[in-house]
Amino acid sequence: MIKYYVESGPHLRVVVLAANPIHAILKTLATVGQREPLQLADRFIVNERGFVWDRDGHELYGDEKVYPTRLLLGQPIE
Repeated sequence: MIKYYVESGPHLRVVVLAANPIHAILKTLATVGQREPLQLADRFIVNERGFVWDRDGHELYGDEKVYPTRLLLGQPIE
């Protein structure tokens, strides 16, 4: 298992252990969604470094994965 930092905007930020980035997102949605209403941005960012929203300028590095929220929720992407 790998430690992933999963975030969707400034309101959803979770550290989870998972096999890959997609499993990290699914685990985050299942865990957080049971405790509180989800506040999701238009994309998820997953990486092994830390939260992008904590960085100056919210700079992304090349190894970070960005997934459209609509895609993960099974909604069409326009």
